[in-house]
Amino acid sequence: MSRGVLQRLSLFGGVTAAAAVLLFPSLLSADTGGRAEFSRMLAQGYAEVAKFADIRLHDQSGQSYFANKSDRARALYDVAPEWPTNWSLAPSVQQAMMSDRRLLISALSRLDAGADPKTEAIAQVNFDCWVALSSVSSLGAESERCRHAFKAALQQLGSSQ
Repeated sequence: MSRGVLQRLSLFGGVTAAAAVLLFPSLLSADTGGRAEFSRMLAQGYAEVAKFADIRLHDQSGQSYFANKSDRARALYDVAPEWPTNWSLAPSVQQAMMSDRRLLISALSRLDAGADPKTEAIAQVNFDCWVALSSVSSLGAESERCRHAFKAALQQLGSSQ
């Protein structure tokens, strides 16, 4: 992946949650701790993964999969982190990823307590990127970049408690 696409997420400008605000005002009024902002940033991150899958990998199914996750986040639906057990990965890799998924779920639960929604979104998008790309052996370097960005975001979330 190009440096910064998933690590930084170009979350400013471009896609906004304006349509979701008009369609789901009751959801936003119940929003606490930056959930709407988290969803907006999550949508942007997944859109970038979808674009990467299309342009760099020429993978239409990957593009469609992550575009759907982006659309769901933009519509303010809950979008859960990937389940490594749903992907073709070695059992030992799945176990390690499941352990990291539990840490991510714990970090995401702190969003209502004031955790940074941008860092939360970066952690989740990069976790999902890591899981998805790990299932393709030729994408090892890209998968590692996602894993490192996920770990860095998770560390930042841990230090902001």
